[in-house]
Amino acid sequence: MKTALSFEWIERHYNSIKSSAILMIILSIPAVYGLVYLTGGANAYSHSMYAPILFAGFVFGIKGGVIVGVIAGVTLGPFMPIDTVTMEPQQAVNWIYRSGFFVIIGFLSGAASDSTRRYMKHVKWLTQHDAVSGLSNRSALIDSLKTLKHGRHTKGAGTLAVISIENVLELETAFGPDVTGEAVMQLATGIGGLLGDKAEVYRISTYHIAVLFFVKEQGIESLHTLLEEEFRRPVSFKGIPLHADIRVGYADVSKPRQEPGQYLREAETALRAASERTHPWVVFGPELDSTSARENLELLGELMEAVNRKQLALHYQPKVSLSSGAVLGVEALMRWTHPKLGNVPPGKFIPRAEQSTLIDMLTEWAIDTALAQLVEWKKSGIVLSVAVNISTRNLLQPDFAVKVLKLLDRHKVKGASLELEVTEWALMKDLRYASANMAQLTNAGIFFSIDDFGTGYASLQYLKDFPASSIKIDQVFIRRICERKRPELIVASSVDLAHGLEMEAVAEGVEDIASYKLLCGLGCDIAQGYFISRPAPAPEFAEWYKKSGGMFKA
Repeated sequence: MKTALSFEWIERHYNSIKSSAILMIILSIPAVYGLVYLTGGANAYSHSMYAPILFAGFVFGIKGGVIVGVIAGVTLGPFMPIDTVTMEPQQAVNWIYRSGFFVIIGFLSGAASDSTRRYMKHVKWLTQHDAVSGLSNRSALIDSLKTLKHGRHTKGAGTLAVISIENVLELETAFGPDVTGEAVMQLATGIGGLLGDKAEVYRISTYHIAVLFFVKEQGIESLHTLLEEEFRRPVSFKGIPLHADIRVGYADVSKPRQEPGQYLREAETALRAASERTHPWVVFGPELDSTSARENLELLGELMEAVNRKQLALHYQPKVSLSSGAVLGVEALMRWTHPKLGNVPPGKFIPRAEQSTLIDMLTEWAIDTALAQLVEWKKSGIVLSVAVNISTRNLLQPDFAVKVLKLLDRHKVKGASLELEVTEWALMKDLRYASANMAQLTNAGIFFSIDDFGTGYASLQYLKDFPASSIKIDQVFIRRICERKRPELIVASSVDLAHGLEMEAVAEGVEDIASYKLLCGLGCDIAQGYFISRPAPAPEFAEWYKKSGGMFKA
């Protein structure tokens, strides 16, 4: 920052510096001439001439230093006597020798000055450009956005797009790190060629580029339609056509009402939303307001403290056999009572925690707490299994299975009493990398179930390979099962599929007796939902269980 400021100061005052330098040189040469003449001749104080020569070289570079060196040589040369009293002339070799030194000193000082200026220009260039691609960088983008804020841009206002190559890790794994730079350059070149002077392209990170559009009458959707074909075009790397999976976040910068960095944050927020959805582009809107994002990050920052201060708790919801009404087990659901915010919905902190290392801590705490509760219930005659939701991030942790087995051993609980629920979407994404942990856990008798079944992209191949004992049909189908024919058909097909794969079918979100009875008729095995019981703290669940005798009657 200080370097950039010094560059700007020098540039702003350079003309003044040059003018001052010219004046000083003009005055200093005759002053030195007069000093030498008054003190007795060319051999006395001639070294004082080096000052204007050095100064000229530093200010004007090689040309300036050499020219002033020649002028100085002539000034103290053939017209300056060796003795001003006798007017005895100098020997030619003396003033030629002195003039040569003047020119050399002027050249060297000018060369040093030119080299320094080139370096300063390069450093300044680096502060505004990406060194690899040569594209303008994040700092340059902020400067451009500042001109928009102050209404100084001549091209009109428009839209900021932040573009990401989502499959960059896959590309680099297969072809090496150079493929990213090549893909970014081809993408930037294609966009620049398509939009011409209507857009400015920036490289703001390794695999993110930003485009500032200056189109007055064209909406974001029209712009994306224009760019869509370019995004679908394969990139070429060493003659091989490769697919780049592009996501885009847009922010409207037509109203210069904010700090420049805010526009960029909005576009990056929209990009993150696009990365999490199947839609390739998202426009920033109120629903993506960074205020809520900051709140979520603040909540995540408090999660560790919440565990230590026992603000987190597990509530338990019974799972009932549809054929007998027996309570077979419970699902442990996490609840957070915040000292200031009150009850924080799980959907507000768990999905975000799953994207960070915090999910490892939360999952370990949940399994530990659930197993401890099973032990307590067993002492009072309540013998059940417990299901805990886990993330595939947990399964990808090399020592996850070891940690779970240690918890079972610590609480002296058999593996058959624990069930781990994994969502269908996450399962499809990371199954092959988690197989070692799953095999170790399955061998210990632990059950797996596929949660939210029907909302992902499951294939029979994945279902066949995954060591699950049950599939949980998503509640979005169960809640509409009595209203429409299609949800009923989907549930019936899911039940048949589960039985065909020798699994149990579990219906979650059962909220009324009609749905309960229809599920019985469809041959579904297990049900859970508000109709049976809401999730309750451990003491309340124990009271409900004892009161019902471990049986549910519809």
